[in-house]
Amino acid sequence: MLMEFLTVADQIFILVLLIAAGYIALAAGILDRHSTRKISGFLINVTIPALIVASMQVPFSSTRLAETGELLILTGILYIFSFFFAWLVSRTLSRSPREQGVYLFAVVFGNVGFMGFPLIGAIYGSDALFFVAIFNLVFNILVFSVGIAMMTRGRSEGFDPRMLLNPGIVASVIGFLLFLGSVEIPSPFIDSIEILGNVTTPLAMIIVGALLATFPAGEMIGNWRTALASFVRLLLVPVVFWFLLHPFVADPLIFGVLITLAAMPAAANTSIFAEEYGADARLASQVVFVSTICSLVTIPLITTVLV
Repeated sequence: MLMEFLTVADQIFILVLLIAAGYIALAAGILDRHSTRKISGFLINVTIPALIVASMQVPFSSTRLAETGELLILTGILYIFSFFFAWLVSRTLSRSPREQGVYLFAVVFGNVGFMGFPLIGAIYGSDALFFVAIFNLVFNILVFSVGIAMMTRGRSEGFDPRMLLNPGIVASVIGFLLFLGSVEIPSPFIDSIEILGNVTTPLAMIIVGALLATFPAGEMIGNWRTALASFVRLLLVPVVFWFLLHPFVADPLIFGVLITLAAMPAAANTSIFAEEYGADARLASQVVFVSTICSLVTIPLITTVLV
């Protein structure tokens, strides 16, 4: 149990160090606000879609199809619970639409892509990455539709349905169809896609760190509202989900992956989307920072106690 705890903590600490690199880069003038915005757009429109397609390049089988169906149902239930908690948190913590959008997004959407893949691989092995890919299919459809609506709520332009036609959702659909059809992307195309997708994690963490560097360090940890939102994201959601569904899920691997993904800190997309769509990027960075730092302890606890 101690070794598992240390393994998970080590993976999270790597991401924290990447955040620190972004913080130093902006503080030293290597990055600025203009460059971080451009890189955020590059992540959303290029590297994240590449990561999605690459992660769905797995062999098709009837067993995996059945597991996919079970996983999709459980993922949907998890997000229903998450939306409920997020609504309560956003209504409790703020009246500002720009802030409420951030709280909604942060509680609902965990860092299941950037942190999910390396952590699940380290804890459960490479075979479990297929489940992470399926989970990310639902995640990306929701984050590029409902997530954008959250970040633009209360603004005069509102939510534009054309936002649904974006690289994230298109990549999710293409990746899943390729899986269903057992279509393998030939080399060197898949190699290039994988390399491009692998850029996502370091770039995303660096951008989060750069955004953190734009305001005083004391503001990162001095906000009780940020701490409460992080508590709900890191502990309340996965613990409630475990108690409600544990008796009904037979496959321990699927359930273990789901609980671990439910315990992820606020998605790095929280900061990236807030920056891209005009929400409160400062608050978003605070929630990402606090929840990521705290997850260094909470994720190992969740995975060793509940899973």
